[in-house]
Amino acid sequence: MENQKIEILSFVEAERQKGRAVDGILKTLRVSKTSYYRWIKKQTSPADSILKKESTRSVTNIEKERILAMKAANPEMRHRQIQGMLQLEGHYLSPTSVYKELKSHNLVEPYERRAAPWKEPFYEIYRANVMWGADWTKLRIGGVRWYLLTMIDFFSRMIIHHEIVPTVNASHIKRLYRQGLENFDIPMDWHLKPELRVDQGSPNTAKVTKDFFKDIQADLSFARVRRPTDNALTERFYRTIKQEEIYVVGDYQDEATAREVIGEYIKWYNEKRPHQALWNFTPWLVHETNNKTEFTKALKELKQKTWTERREYWMENKKRN
Repeated sequence: MENQKIEILSFVEAERQKGRAVDGILKTLRVSKTSYYRWIKKQTSPADSILKKESTRSVTNIEKERILAMKAANPEMRHRQIQGMLQLEGHYLSPTSVYKELKSHNLVEPYERRAAPWKEPFYEIYRANVMWGADWTKLRIGGVRWYLLTMIDFFSRMIIHHEIVPTVNASHIKRLYRQGLENFDIPMDWHLKPELRVDQGSPNTAKVTKDFFKDIQADLSFARVRRPTDNALTERFYRTIKQEEIYVVGDYQDEATAREVIGEYIKWYNEKRPHQALWNFTPWLVHETNNKTEFTKALKELKQKTWTERREYWMENKKRN
């Protein structure tokens, strides 16, 4: 694109030397006068233009080096994940800034995202342990199908509890919920127990499952048939763990290996992995803080700190030049 602009400017100048009016030349080329004179201004004083543009919030050369270093250390990560990792280190850069820097070095891989068949419902969950979602997905151990059963908090997206089982039945759903309560010291007789969102699979709709939740006075809510977006956060986690762990391994050696490796991944997911939907903070941190206002405030402060450092960097750079 830049070469094309230079060619247009050269052509217009050549034609102008022949006596043609600039307006007529631009009309023939179908180039607006605004664009033409903007290109002229940029070409005649590129240094002044750069200093004016990059005097306050432009990404510094040091930050660009950090982007490339993080990508080199994590080649499988895309630009938003790179941004999150840098943010955890105390450096705020927008996803666009990271993307542009990676693209300038041909480090952006093609990626196709499928369109969702239904819009995701909006859940206004105001704190942790108000609503949990449970489901299971397949994995392979020693060539045999097993299942990963998980329960996620809809506020923090933290995995509350998980199990790896050869089959799924009502006892697993009851045990999963009971263990989740124990993990957070929530008494079985507490009147504000989390609501559990599940699909209409037979382990969830079984009479013993319904009776269990009725006996402990906890809410069990069902997603609509063929509407995975009713339990969207659980489904989103499964896409993540499949792409980053289960599909990478393909077939776990044995049950012990699967439990250890998947357990380590879930611990990393909860405590270390930046989550885009949580402003690139981790599920564990959001769950423990239990106040999203604190995170928007912290992110605002981090942005202000970064912009101040950039302003100082470019002003110092301008003085040296």
